[in-house]
Amino acid sequence: MTTLNPEQIRWAVFIATLAMLMMAIFVIAFVIYYQKRQLEQEKKLRDVEKTYQRMLLETALNSEEAERRRIAQDLHDDIGTMLSLTKLSLNQLHKIVHKEETRTEFTLNKAQSLVEETIIHVRRITRDLVPTTLEQFGLVAAIDEFIHRLGDNLALTVHFHCDADNIPRQSPKVELALYRIMQELVNNAIKHSNCNEIEIDLHLDRGKLELQVTDNGKGFDAQEIKMSDQAGLGLRNIESRLSVINGNVNYQTPGIRGSRARVQIPVGPERNTKPEPLHPFRKTPAGVTGT
Repeated sequence: MTTLNPEQIRWAVFIATLAMLMMAIFVIAFVIYYQKRQLEQEKKLRDVEKTYQRMLLETALNSEEAERRRIAQDLHDDIGTMLSLTKLSLNQLHKIVHKEETRTEFTLNKAQSLVEETIIHVRRITRDLVPTTLEQFGLVAAIDEFIHRLGDNLALTVHFHCDADNIPRQSPKVELALYRIMQELVNNAIKHSNCNEIEIDLHLDRGKLELQVTDNGKGFDAQEIKMSDQAGLGLRNIESRLSVINGNVNYQTPGIRGSRARVQIPVGPERNTKPEPLHPFRKTPAGVTGT
């Protein structure tokens, strides 16, 4: 039997130690590699789920807008036409009975007034469902028209601040989302804040398009409202629309009273379509100003 000398034993121990060290390094590297691959797979899975959820949300919003268009088209084509024909029939009937009975004439006048008022309401609902001004003239013109339609409310003053020349046209999806968000914020302020003044501000801020809606009402706690089942639906709807266009919103209390919603989205490539310089709906009703 061959006896190993001390030098050979040291080499054998060194080689065995080196082999064990290399094996340990290999095992550690394999574990690190496996964990890294697992984290990458989990990240990819989360990205796929996020993309899928975003596609579902975008599809739902598109379906909602398509349904709005269908309802608006039905109101315009069917109910609007029927009301117009009813109005013509009442006008003819009014001519027939004009000289026969005062009571009948009064009833016909009242019916005519009701039909005319109904036609006005149908047109207003149609415009609210499908903002045609937004498609034809752009976001600035659509907001301008919206606040001018609020002019009949003498207890409310709405100011719109915007440098229209510096606001680029965005994609229809982005402009529609911002318009709906503006509608939701203004309607919430009117319904719940007991305010008498609202300011809408649209401007560019460091490469982002920013929309601010400020009121002088009683203010609110956004987190508390979002926790409720019904009252928070409007705020959650705003966040859902913003998630589709990579935007964000935060709510502030600018003073002792009131609230401010600050919406920001990345500015996309400017569309070639420019908004028309003239607004056919332009008028200056009481209580509403625009700059």
